[in-house]
Amino acid sequence: MKINGYIELTKPKVTLLNLLVGVACFVLASFPSINWLNLAVFCVVGYLVCGGCGALNCVYEKDIDMLMQRTSKRAIPTGAVTSTNGLIFGAALTTTGISVSYFFFNALTALMMSFGAVFYLVVYTIVLKKRSGLNVVIGAVAGCFAALSGWTAVANSLSLTPLMISAVDFLWTPGHLWGLTIKKASEYKKARIPMLPVTAGLKKTAQITFIFNLATIMVSLLLPVLGFTGLLYSVFAVVAGTWFIFENRKLLMFPSEKTGFRVFLASTPYLGFLMMGLVIDKIFLGQ
Repeated sequence: MKINGYIELTKPKVTLLNLLVGVACFVLASFPSINWLNLAVFCVVGYLVCGGCGALNCVYEKDIDMLMQRTSKRAIPTGAVTSTNGLIFGAALTTTGISVSYFFFNALTALMMSFGAVFYLVVYTIVLKKRSGLNVVIGAVAGCFAALSGWTAVANSLSLTPLMISAVDFLWTPGHLWGLTIKKASEYKKARIPMLPVTAGLKKTAQITFIFNLATIMVSLLLPVLGFTGLLYSVFAVVAGTWFIFENRKLLMFPSEKTGFRVFLASTPYLGFLMMGLVIDKIFLGQ
């Protein structure tokens, strides 16, 4: 059905994970009094902006998607949705989400969402992805604005808490994507996308991925050390971090498509556990 094609263009898994980061920061900034209507609106506009960017990315990268087995069945390469309709759809979602965030929340939140869209669509998708092996590192800045927009939707200002959470998200993103590209390196090579496994090889990518993911874990553990969170989050971060570093150690010791993909699969629930830990800690300990 065509409706499924449009939903697919919004990249629901990626969008919902970004939204989870934003919601976590929204709750942290709101506590102890959460405005549930505002939270619901933030979820809608957050999905619109992130999902709209996903759709626009699919339109721009249709030539790449056609060359890669992993993406060749997407809505635009298969013709389920035309490029023109995808462009209109993505632009409508993005502009609607940013506009509503401006009028319902504040200008700072709309600015944070706009920055996220620009970094993802212009800096990462158009400028870097086809040209630089640093594409996912610099492009990771885009994910930071999920945390910042969630915080500013409540506080209408920035502080160290959302900046620290943004730092975790920034460090997490390259390792997350490199885990996938290790498994799909031949497809990225065919599409002439200079992802790290293509330009540096499997062993070097495994080492760099391990370093980034170790840094992610270390920064996540700084949050309670610096007093931003409490004991419950610490438990979440230590347990999730131990499991995540164990998967990364397998990749470091035995670099392969299988161990790389396992790191990719582990990275999503790892970030999810961290965000859950932040919210649960805030609710029960008020840290």
